[in-house]
Amino acid sequence: MLRISVSVERRDGSREEFPVLPPTIIAFERHAKVGLASAFGGGDAKFEHIYYLAWLAEKDSGNVVKVFDEWLKNIVDVDVIDSPKG
Repeated sequence: MLRISVSVERRDGSREEFPVLPPTIIAFERHAKVGLASAFGGGDAKFEHIYYLAWLAEKDSGNVVKVFDEWLKNIVDVDVIDSPKG
């Protein structure tokens, strides 16, 4: 299995990286009603899935975040980063 993190770039130019841990994955799958691998592995992936995963990861890291739609207004880009388990 791969370890996943997300890199979040904000409108002010700042960038932070957050790990995607098991509680984040489960919360994502419950909300999206699709497995994480399916959400990002197919041709019908939604950008909302990427941003929601990033929002959850930041929230689960301990940061105080706004509600999802308000948080989105300050985001420029999100990258999903896979790194081999080592």
